[in-house]
Amino acid sequence: MRFALPVTAWLFSLLATTGSVYAADSCTLPASIEQPRLEKVDCRNNITPESWVLALSWSPYFCAGAGKNPDQQFQCRQNKFGFVVHGLWGQNDEASGMCQQPRHCGASLVSAKTVRDTLCTVPGVKLIQGEWQKHGSCTGMNESDYFAKTRTLSAALVKPDLSQYVDTNKQMSAGDIATAFVKANPGSGLFKDAIAVHSRNNKLQEVLVCYDLTFKFSACKVGKTPDKVLLKVTPRQ
Repeated sequence: MRFALPVTAWLFSLLATTGSVYAADSCTLPASIEQPRLEKVDCRNNITPESWVLALSWSPYFCAGAGKNPDQQFQCRQNKFGFVVHGLWGQNDEASGMCQQPRHCGASLVSAKTVRDTLCTVPGVKLIQGEWQKHGSCTGMNESDYFAKTRTLSAALVKPDLSQYVDTNKQMSAGDIATAFVKANPGSGLFKDAIAVHSRNNKLQEVLVCYDLTFKFSACKVGKTPDKVLLKVTPRQ
């Protein structure tokens, strides 16, 4: 590793002394935006959410696998993102699978205005439409309010640029990823147990931020990658 201090100690020191670890994303809307289309229904479960999760995907990881897909050009070619919103999900705290979660409670097309207002937060027309059908339709909110809440929650979080924290092997532990979020948001009430880091094949995939029904930070009830596991963090381009 390139640091004399342990990663966690170095991370705390850096967060305390510099703001350069918070990289600004670039986002430019295209002149023409495709029209949303209804997504297929996988399973339906019309139940009331008991808590909330804001899922933040690490865009460099996603684009490393999907970047050549024409449907992903906005996210992966035309703009440069760090963390982006995958979705705002109502949760059944006792669920053991996605079909036991609130899911596909209705089907309607998202408006062009909502797409344009949301695309720099949830970076894909297909993704926006899918999130509304799968999750937003079960929240009790209308489409406009659901995506406004999604944008508000995302904007309220400072998202650390993890590329600044990794060791020489482009790795950091799941626990240090959660710590980076807590340290990036002092005074917000965010605490480590309100963050669940998710990975695939020992690579960072996304970070879940957990809330109670009033959108106050709450201890996550979802599974997570253990704190000590070292994860590869796909570099930002």
